[in-house]
Amino acid sequence: MTRLQKMLMERDGITAREAQEMIDAARAELEERIAEGDLLGAEDVCLDVLGLEPDYLDDLL
Repeated sequence: MTRLQKMLMERDGITAREAQEMIDAARAELEERIAEGDLLGAEDVCLDVLGLEPDYLDDLL
């Protein structure tokens, strides 16, 4: 279990599977923004998709 997964589970009261689904969605969004060359938008994925600060961006990579 990752630090990000633990954070989401504790904050939202969700299961490990639900947290992983959120992480997978955020990772897909991050990859899409990078592919489009939207590097500034890529930094916002944590906030936009997960509601977390960019400190967790490394966990998505």
